Amino acid sequence: MVRLTKKYNPIDTGMTLSSIAHQRLQQQHIAQADFEKPEDVVSWMGAMQAQDYLGALWAVGLRMQDVSQVDIEDALANRTIIRTWPMRGTLHFVAPSDVRWMLKTFTPRVIAKSAGIYRQVELDKKIFTKSAKLLVAALEGGNQLTRKETYEVLERGKVTSIEKRGLHILGHLAQEGLICFGPRNGKQPTFTLLDEWIPPVKAKAADEAMAAFTLRYFTSHGPATIQDYAWWTGLTATEAKAAHELIKSSLVSETIQGITYWMSNSASVKAKSPGVYLLPGFDEYLMGYTNRTPAIDTTRFKKIAGTGNGILSSTIVINSQVAGTWKRTIQKDKVTIETTPFESFNKTQKTAIAGVAKRYGKFLGTEVLIC
Repeated sequence: MVRLTKKYNPIDTGMTLSSIAHQRLQQQHIAQADFEKPEDVVSWMGAMQAQDYLGALWAVGLRMQDVSQVDIEDALANRTIIRTWPMRGTLHFVAPSDVRWMLKTFTPRVIAKSAGIYRQVELDKKIFTKSAKLLVAALEGGNQLTRKETYEVLERGKVTSIEKRGLHILGHLAQEGLICFGPRNGKQPTFTLLDEWIPPVKAKAADEAMAAFTLRYFTSHGPATIQDYAWWTGLTATEAKAAHELIKSSLVSETIQGITYWMSNSASVKAKSPGVYLLPGFDEYLMGYTNRTPAIDTTRFKKIAGTGNGILSSTIVINSQVAGTWKRTIQKDKVTIETTPFESFNKTQKTAIAGVAKRYGKFLGTEVLIC
């Protein structure tokens, strides 16, 4: 992050939409990147969307001091961060101590909603059970297999993996808590048995676990609405309200334009000058909420959300607002960054973006070119 020279006026007489966006930058530790360990970032956030693997590594790294991509991958290899499908049928980084509780709590509804898709590709309980037995036999003993290798195991066992059947099988078995991602093999992700990768620990009581997780969300993502929390977790509105009630006394609220936002009563806004940030696609700064208007208006959000196919562009944030997008092209000895502003960047902004890009290059351990 690079600071601009314009000064920020701290919140002192109630919140506005723009001050909500600034507070989120603070609470998500984007504006104050001071974590020292990757696992501390993930634990603080509760969960971090991670289907774009390289982007997710940067999502953790940009919230830390002096860190490299290798450091984040080491945390995954050392099992202090887990990558799996714990919420909304989407890949996330989560803390080892949270993974089983999250799978048990959030994935049954996802699995139920997937019934139609399973029927379309002719997957049923019998096939899932057979697939589980095949993969347990192949993975037990600490083995890790790439996706291609898991498909080969299924095919040898007469379970067809074509037409995305293989991916649906892997996702389903991960949501049931059988497998999770292991470390990369070269550039390929691997799968391993969850119970071998992370030995089971004594589980917290359901209400205790839900209360702690809900408080972490409103602390790390606040100011946020109960509707934001329901969307983020995949809980129903009723379930989200009940979870909110468990920790309501630890929160404060502010109502703006008829919408009530909640945040930890221990949070405080520091007077910092506005900054410039290069955020990866699917970063929690946008993906942590169903209503993103504090940081980007609806028209511009459509520009970064593409054709509605689930892709969310990497964004350039200036003074807490999304001001454009960026793309990375990683080559052997350099990474090229192409920026696309919503409106032309001025000289000061371009200089600040170049500074942030240099930090990203340091994270990757390579030279950065901007075009």
